[in-house]
Amino acid sequence: MSQMSGMPAAPSMEAERKPVLSARQIGVAAAFGGAALAVVLAGITIPIPGTPVVTDPREVFTTTGASLTGPVGGIVIGILAGIAEPGIPLASLLAHIIGGIYSGFVYKNLSYRFRENNVTRLVLWVVQVLGYYFVVVVPLFVVGLVLFYPDPEYGGFVALLGVLEASVIPEAIFTTVVTTIVMAALPERYRRPLW
Repeated sequence: MSQMSGMPAAPSMEAERKPVLSARQIGVAAAFGGAALAVVLAGITIPIPGTPVVTDPREVFTTTGASLTGPVGGIVIGILAGIAEPGIPLASLLAHIIGGIYSGFVYKNLSYRFRENNVTRLVLWVVQVLGYYFVVVVPLFVVGLVLFYPDPEYGGFVALLGVLEASVIPEAIFTTVVTTIVMAALPERYRRPLW
Protein backbone atom coordinates (compact mmCIF):
# COMPACT_ATOMS: atom_id res chain seq x y z
CA MET A 1 0.00 0.00 0.00
CA SER A 2 1.48 3.36 -0.89
CA GLN A 3 1.70 6.20 1.60
CA MET A 4 -0.23 9.38 1.07
CA SER A 5 2.01 12.33 0.37
CA GLY A 6 2.56 14.63 3.31
CA MET A 7 1.64 11.94 5.86
CA PRO A 8 4.46 10.76 8.11
CA ALA A 9 5.12 7.05 8.09
CA ALA A 10 4.03 5.16 11.19
CA PRO A 11 6.95 3.83 13.23
CA SER A 12 7.56 0.21 12.44
CA MET A 13 7.90 -2.51 15.02
CA GLU A 14 11.40 -3.07 13.69
CA ALA A 15 12.42 0.45 14.69
CA GLU A 16 11.33 -0.21 18.29
CA ARG A 17 13.08 -3.57 18.65
CA LYS A 18 16.03 -3.69 20.97
CA PRO A 19 18.77 -6.30 21.15
CA VAL A 20 18.03 -9.40 23.18
CA LEU A 21 21.29 -8.80 25.03
CA SER A 22 23.15 -5.54 25.57
CA ALA A 23 25.85 -4.29 27.93
CA ARG A 24 23.37 -1.93 29.59
CA GLN A 25 20.88 -4.72 30.10
CA ILE A 26 23.51 -6.96 31.72
CA GLY A 27 24.76 -4.07 33.88
CA VAL A 28 21.25 -3.26 35.13
CA ALA A 29 20.53 -6.96 35.70
CA ALA A 30 23.79 -7.35 37.63
CA ALA A 31 22.89 -4.34 39.81
CA PHE A 32 19.39 -5.61 40.63
CA GLY A 33 20.62 -9.19 41.06
CA GLY A 34 23.49 -7.94 43.22
CA ALA A 35 21.03 -6.10 45.44
CA ALA A 36 18.95 -9.28 45.80
CA LEU A 37 22.10 -11.26 46.60
CA ALA A 38 23.15 -8.63 49.16
CA VAL A 39 19.80 -9.04 50.94
CA VAL A 40 20.37 -12.79 51.15
CA LEU A 41 24.01 -12.49 52.24
CA ALA A 42 23.09 -9.88 54.86
CA GLY A 43 20.67 -12.39 56.34
CA ILE A 44 17.68 -10.06 56.20
CA THR A 45 15.08 -12.78 56.67
CA ILE A 46 11.86 -13.61 58.47
CA PRO A 47 11.20 -17.31 59.16
CA ILE A 48 7.94 -18.76 57.85
CA PRO A 49 6.51 -20.70 60.83
CA GLY A 50 6.07 -24.42 60.30
CA THR A 51 8.41 -24.57 57.28
CA PRO A 52 12.17 -24.70 56.69
CA VAL A 53 11.82 -21.56 54.57
CA VAL A 54 12.39 -17.88 55.29
CA THR A 55 11.07 -14.80 53.55
CA ASP A 56 12.99 -11.67 52.65
CA PRO A 57 12.64 -8.43 50.65
CA ARG A 58 14.82 -9.52 47.70
CA GLU A 59 11.77 -9.94 45.46
CA VAL A 60 11.49 -6.14 45.21
CA PHE A 61 14.74 -6.26 43.22
CA THR A 62 14.04 -9.49 41.32
CA THR A 63 10.59 -8.51 40.03
CA THR A 64 11.55 -4.96 39.07
CA GLY A 65 14.96 -5.80 37.60
CA ALA A 66 13.81 -8.81 35.59
CA SER A 67 10.85 -6.87 34.24
CA LEU A 68 13.09 -4.10 32.96
CA THR A 69 15.92 -6.27 31.64
CA GLY A 70 13.86 -9.04 30.01
CA PRO A 71 14.27 -12.81 30.05
CA VAL A 72 18.08 -12.76 29.69
CA GLY A 73 18.38 -10.21 32.48
CA GLY A 74 15.89 -12.27 34.45
CA ILE A 75 18.20 -15.27 34.22
CA VAL A 76 21.14 -13.21 35.55
CA ILE A 77 18.99 -11.80 38.35
CA GLY A 78 17.51 -15.23 39.12
CA ILE A 79 20.97 -16.76 39.49
CA LEU A 80 22.17 -13.98 41.79
CA ALA A 81 18.92 -14.00 43.80
CA GLY A 82 18.95 -17.77 44.33
CA ILE A 83 22.56 -18.90 44.46
CA ALA A 84 23.18 -18.11 48.12
CA GLU A 85 19.90 -19.45 49.54
CA PRO A 86 21.02 -21.13 52.77
CA GLY A 87 20.67 -24.91 52.58
CA ILE A 88 18.36 -25.05 49.55
CA PRO A 89 19.99 -23.16 46.66
CA LEU A 90 18.77 -25.48 43.87
CA ALA A 91 15.12 -24.92 44.76
CA SER A 92 15.71 -21.17 44.95
CA LEU A 93 17.61 -21.09 41.64
CA LEU A 94 14.85 -22.99 39.84
CA ALA A 95 12.16 -20.65 41.15
CA HIS A 96 14.06 -17.38 40.68
CA ILE A 97 15.46 -18.08 37.22
CA ILE A 98 12.08 -19.08 35.78
CA GLY A 99 10.44 -16.26 37.75
CA GLY A 100 12.89 -13.81 36.16
CA ILE A 101 12.12 -15.09 32.67
CA TYR A 102 8.38 -14.83 33.42
CA SER A 103 8.74 -11.22 34.66
CA GLY A 104 10.68 -10.17 31.58
CA PHE A 105 8.16 -11.57 29.12
CA VAL A 106 5.04 -10.53 30.99
CA TYR A 107 6.16 -6.97 31.63
CA LYS A 108 7.03 -6.28 28.02
CA ASN A 109 3.95 -8.00 26.65
CA LEU A 110 1.34 -6.71 29.11
CA SER A 111 2.17 -3.91 31.49
CA TYR A 112 4.48 -1.99 29.20
CA ARG A 113 2.11 -2.21 26.23
CA PHE A 114 -0.46 -0.27 28.27
CA ARG A 115 2.02 2.44 29.32
CA GLU A 116 -0.26 5.21 28.02
CA ASN A 117 -3.01 4.25 30.48
CA ASN A 118 -1.45 4.50 33.95
CA VAL A 119 -4.33 2.85 35.79
CA THR A 120 -4.40 -0.17 33.47
CA ARG A 121 -0.61 -0.41 33.48
CA LEU A 122 -0.43 -0.40 37.28
CA VAL A 123 -3.28 -2.91 37.62
CA LEU A 124 -1.46 -5.20 35.19
CA TRP A 125 1.74 -4.70 37.18
CA VAL A 126 -0.06 -5.84 40.36
CA VAL A 127 -1.41 -8.90 38.51
CA GLN A 128 2.10 -9.62 37.18
CA VAL A 129 3.73 -9.48 40.63
CA LEU A 130 1.03 -11.62 42.24
CA GLY A 131 1.35 -14.10 39.36
CA TYR A 132 5.12 -14.11 39.90
CA TYR A 133 4.56 -15.23 43.49
CA PHE A 134 1.57 -17.52 43.40
CA VAL A 135 1.74 -19.05 39.91
CA VAL A 136 5.49 -19.20 39.25
CA VAL A 137 7.96 -18.76 42.12
CA VAL A 138 6.25 -20.47 45.06
CA PRO A 139 5.08 -23.54 43.09
CA LEU A 140 8.51 -23.92 41.45
CA PHE A 141 10.22 -23.46 44.80
CA VAL A 142 8.09 -26.29 46.18
CA VAL A 143 8.92 -28.42 43.13
CA GLY A 144 12.61 -27.73 43.81
CA LEU A 145 12.28 -28.65 47.48
CA VAL A 146 10.49 -31.89 46.70
CA LEU A 147 12.93 -32.84 43.89
CA PHE A 148 16.25 -31.75 45.34
CA TYR A 149 15.65 -31.82 49.11
CA PRO A 150 12.98 -34.46 49.81
CA ASP A 151 11.96 -34.49 53.45
CA PRO A 152 8.94 -36.27 54.94
CA GLU A 153 8.43 -33.31 57.27
CA TYR A 154 7.28 -31.23 54.29
CA GLY A 155 4.12 -33.34 54.12
CA GLY A 156 4.25 -33.74 50.34
CA PHE A 157 3.92 -31.32 47.45
CA VAL A 158 0.31 -30.22 47.95
CA ALA A 159 0.64 -29.72 51.72
CA LEU A 160 3.88 -27.77 51.40
CA LEU A 161 2.50 -25.69 48.53
CA GLY A 162 -0.54 -24.77 50.63
CA VAL A 163 1.60 -23.76 53.61
CA LEU A 164 4.02 -21.69 51.53
CA GLU A 165 1.32 -20.01 49.43
CA ALA A 166 -0.45 -18.90 52.63
CA SER A 167 2.79 -17.93 54.39
CA VAL A 168 4.11 -15.79 51.53
CA ILE A 169 1.03 -13.52 51.43
CA PRO A 170 2.59 -10.76 53.62
CA GLU A 171 5.76 -10.73 51.49
CA ALA A 172 3.71 -10.69 48.27
CA ILE A 173 1.67 -7.74 49.52
CA PHE A 174 4.80 -5.86 50.62
CA THR A 175 6.56 -6.46 47.31
CA THR A 176 3.47 -5.58 45.29
CA VAL A 177 2.93 -2.29 47.14
CA VAL A 178 6.59 -1.21 47.05
CA THR A 179 7.16 -2.10 43.41
CA THR A 180 3.86 -0.55 42.31
CA ILE A 181 4.86 2.72 43.98
CA VAL A 182 8.26 2.53 42.26
CA MET A 183 6.73 1.81 38.85
CA ALA A 184 4.19 4.62 39.29
CA ALA A 185 6.92 7.10 40.22
CA LEU A 186 9.47 6.17 37.54
CA PRO A 187 9.57 8.43 34.50
CA GLU A 188 8.57 6.70 31.25
CA ARG A 189 12.13 6.41 29.96
CA TYR A 190 13.19 4.37 33.02
CA ARG A 191 10.15 2.10 32.80
CA ARG A 192 10.93 0.97 29.26
CA PRO A 193 12.09 -2.61 28.84
CA LEU A 194 15.76 -2.76 27.88
CA TRP A 195 15.23 -5.56 25.36
